[in-house]
Formats: sequence, C-alpha cells, structure tokens
Amino acid sequence: MKKTLIVSFAVMGLMAGESPVQADTFNNASVVALAKAGIGDDVVLSKIASLPCSYDISTDQIIALKSAGVSNPVIAAMVGRCTGSSKAQGASNDSADPSVKRTSGLYIELGAPGQHNIKVIRPTTASGARVSGNGSILFPFTARLDIPRATAQMHAANGTPTFYFYFETDDRKVGDFGTSASASAQSPSEFNLVQFKLKNGQREMVIGKITPFGTKVGLNPKDAIQFSINDLGDGVFSVQPNAPLPSGEYGFVLRAGSDSYRIYDFDVTS
Repeated sequence: MKKTLIVSFAVMGLMAGESPVQADTFNNASVVALAKAGIGDDVVLSKIASLPCSYDISTDQIIALKSAGVSNPVIAAMVGRCTGSSKAQGASNDSADPSVKRTSGLYIELGAPGQHNIKVIRPTTASGARVSGNGSILFPFTARLDIPRATAQMHAANGTPTFYFYFETDDRKVGDFGTSASASAQSPSEFNLVQFKLKNGQREMVIGKITPFGTKVGLNPKDAIQFSINDLGDGVFSVQPNAPLPSGEYGFVLRAGSDSYRIYDFDVTS
C-alpha cells in the first residue's frame, strides 16, 4: 500500500513539474523568411493554421508581403487567421482606458486613484514539484510546487489591487494567453487566486495530497482567495479581491492541462 502511494505521488510530482508548452513566434518576418527559402505553401499554411494570429495584416504590410514573394493563398490565410482577433480589431496596449481591447493576457492596475497605469503580468514557470510526508494521517504525502525567486517581479500598489483579464473570445485556438497547446481560457473564474508560502528562499503551493483515505490532486479549494468579477464586455473583465490582501506573495493560477500550471504572480506590501 505504502509503495503504491509513493509511486502514485512521484508520478504526480513529475507531471506537475513539467514546463508549459511555449508559444512559437511566427509572424510576418517568419512567413517572408520561409517564402525566400523556397518552402512550399502547404508547409506555411499548416503553420498558420496551427498557431495564433501574430501577424500585421494592415494594407501596407500586405503589400510588403506580396513584394517579398509571399503567395496570395498564404496572405489570404494570414488575414483569415486574424479575423476577429484583437490584432485585427486594432487593439491598443497604449490606451489608458482599461475597457479598450488589448493583447490577451492578465494585467494589473498600478495607477493612483483616478489614474490608470496598466501593466501585463507575464506567467511564471514552476521549477518542479517535491513530495514530503510519510503517508500517515498526521503526515500525509504532500506535493508542493516550487516557484522561482523569493518574491514576484510585479508589485501591487495596495492591498486591494484591480486586475484586468483580456480574452480572445473569437479565437479559441489561442491557448492559455498565448500558447497553442490547448483551447484558451475564457473567464477569470477558470483561475484560482492563492497566497504562496515562503520556505528556504522559494515560494511554494500545495498541488496534491495523499492520505490513507484518498488522493487529492490540484489546488485545495480552501486555499483559494475569493474575488469579484465584473464583465466589461468584448472579453474584458475586471477582477478585485473581496477583502484586502495582507502583505505577502500571491498569484493567479491556471491549470493549463493535466501536467502544468501557469502562474501570474505579484506581491503586496502594506
């Protein structure tokens, strides 16, 4: 029995420690490079179909693509791939208005009251899971995910920060904020807001537990911090914790498939 528990948790830990699939950067320059290298349209069209829109399809750029030798079918596929996306709709990350559509992702409000200063939070990749405990009732096997660095690189302006989520509602082939691995998240309710514990210069969170009575995989709902969601329309949501956050390390956690987590981390200093 004990051996089975250890093996099960070891597998769980290895799975949780795998890194999320990274997005393939494939833009106008990539398409031009393949065209000049003599790569056939069938290969280029397959790449376009499998990756999210990352092209500039303005009139000037379409003319530039044609001048560079890109075929009409490839240009048409680029335009079609971007139809409905924020890039095609003229999304601007420079706008001071948080309700204006921008590149999909999770952003934090850093501005003073009445002033907007919205910054994107880049996801952090976990370094791996470790297992502790002996499987007893008092000391169950517990898997913890270690998060690099002792503190986040993004600092909240106060204990009740406002966050903005921008989703690509018209393109579900875009994976979790930029990867092509899976269907994209479509609501902040798919995320958990948690506080990380500090230990030996690392931040950590529990992602599973095995007791003599059963196995729990994933974040414990009891560790989740409640937050309010306001739908601003067009795939834009504002989010705010229901109660002020005390000083500490936090993050919005999205389980991106069965073997990885995406962590959008920040800290609060009272």
